[in-house]
Amino acid sequence: MNYLNKLLCAVKNDAEIFRKPDINYRLGLTSSQVKELKKEAIAKGFILNSKHNVYLSESGELYLQEYPIVSWCNNEFPNRPEINQEYLKLDKMPPILTKAIRNIEKHFINNEEIKENSIEYNILKELFDDNSNCKNILKEIEETILKDGKIELNSVFNKFFAYGLTKSIIAILLFHTIVKNKDKLAIYEKGLFQLKLDNLMLDRMLYCPQNFSIQKTTTENIPILKNISELVLPFKTNNILDITKGLIFFIRNLDKYTLKTERLSKKTLRFRNIIMNAKDPIVLLTRDIPKILDNKLLTQCDKQFLNALETALNELQFSSSKLTDEIKTFLLDSFDAKSRQELTSRFKNIQEYIGYKELKVLLNNIIDEESDDNLWIKRIATFINKERVPNDWNDNDIADFKLKIKELSLKFKILESTAGDIDLAATTKFDVLLEKIKELNSTEKNILLRKIVNG
Repeated sequence: MNYLNKLLCAVKNDAEIFRKPDINYRLGLTSSQVKELKKEAIAKGFILNSKHNVYLSESGELYLQEYPIVSWCNNEFPNRPEINQEYLKLDKMPPILTKAIRNIEKHFINNEEIKENSIEYNILKELFDDNSNCKNILKEIEETILKDGKIELNSVFNKFFAYGLTKSIIAILLFHTIVKNKDKLAIYEKGLFQLKLDNLMLDRMLYCPQNFSIQKTTTENIPILKNISELVLPFKTNNILDITKGLIFFIRNLDKYTLKTERLSKKTLRFRNIIMNAKDPIVLLTRDIPKILDNKLLTQCDKQFLNALETALNELQFSSSKLTDEIKTFLLDSFDAKSRQELTSRFKNIQEYIGYKELKVLLNNIIDEESDDNLWIKRIATFINKERVPNDWNDNDIADFKLKIKELSLKFKILESTAGDIDLAATTKFDVLLEKIKELNSTEKNILLRKIVNG
């Protein structure tokens, strides 16, 4: 499209137009477009140079009369605002506009600085200036996305396409509104609630709006929300979206064991699972979690619900440390030791007699005196499991650990008894029992060990 008439009109109104730093904003054109059009106007004799200024010639005047500037707002699209930046009117966005929109997205999300007189600077000035023609459209977009209920983003684009607006104009106005209201808007991508709004998500909204929907969070005053936020967030708030995000972040940051284990109380297990599978943050907090923990809706909940919530959060938070304590206790009990120091001493006493490979590796871990208790038991547990640390275990790994420890402890006690370094109170009854065990086949021994492990 030739914008020569626009250039000539600007020259007619201001002879110093080419010396103005905001010439691109005034003409609504890129620097290369201005440069080419100026060459064309001079070549055709439409403008005349006089020192540093330019003037419209008679032929230029005639050209303007023959090709007047046509308003973008017309009878077909009466709701269109007057837009000066020509690249915003194009149905297909040129690369230079795509790049500018990405910079605008970063400005909205991260408050990144916009270079003065750049394309993105001119766009923002055009659309959001106090005297902008887009004020009514911007207000209508905000009213549209802040309606109650879930709104498909594609429907928002379609509504304003009908006004004759291009995708670039709608997207920039829409993104501004979404970022402005991000604390009260739940965003879903392909039906899944999204925790973090960033410029990459805005980019996906631009190119695949059909994948997104948004929903205003309820704003009614529920006093208990602030009490809940104290358990979940480092600050007090009654914002449902902030609290729900805090709960989801809490669950997602738990270690693999806590996320997989079934060894939790019934309420805590249901609490964890419903957050892990949550799709609607509003329903999650106002109905699902209160129903699980207190059999009520959030508006009916009181201190009893807060206590139940705190209990569930604590059980999840300390689940792994509880496992560590459990396997340490089981290890010591299996070897009939009262402390780590006692067990270390006993292993050292018979280390020269240990030939069984796994027992020898266990010895090296047991007698490590440099590690603290937590690291000590985790190293032992990782060796027994043969690949994963306890934080990554599942419930089967716990059972396997206990079975293996029982097997190794039995081998150790037999070796220790043979070496004669401890008193096992080897009575006649013990000898008889030991002889009976030796007579069992391997399958029967395994069954016996499993029964010992399971109490």
